[in-house]
Amino acid sequence: MSENEQGPLRHADLFHTGIIVDDLASAQRDLGDRLGVTWHVGGGSVRLMTDDGARTVRTSYALSREGPHHIELCQAIEGTLWTATAPGDAHHLGYWVDDVASASAALERLGSPRIASIAITDDAPPLCAYHRTRNGLYVEIVALASQPLLLPTEVRP
Repeated sequence: MSENEQGPLRHADLFHTGIIVDDLASAQRDLGDRLGVTWHVGGGSVRLMTDDGARTVRTSYALSREGPHHIELCQAIEGTLWTATAPGDAHHLGYWVDDVASASAALERLGSPRIASIAITDDAPPLCAYHRTRNGLYVEIVALASQPLLLPTEVRP
């Protein structure tokens, strides 16, 4: 991509850094105190779609209320992309996008394969998708329209 071309993501739309943890409650206490943040806790049952098929998984996360760049702690889920990385490693960068399918296709054209997408049901449009960069970092693209579902009013930009 040349210097003049616009990629599928804009730095201004980067809204969180995700960290996968083995013990969500412990990580909230530990990092909340040290980083001076409080947490909005969320999660639920979602459909995880990968090349291996679709399955329902129960997610749990804590998103810092303080921003504008948030910290997301995600409970590890064995056998999924949400596997704890080495201590201190970021797992993913989360970006708001207007159209998950279009941004996902553009990232694939740039060499970042889609690893998984998340939806409420199998026939619903994806709420988000995860892509893997060549260096191993995941990029999560999240539908801007899902912001009211994912972020409480006091956390939204």
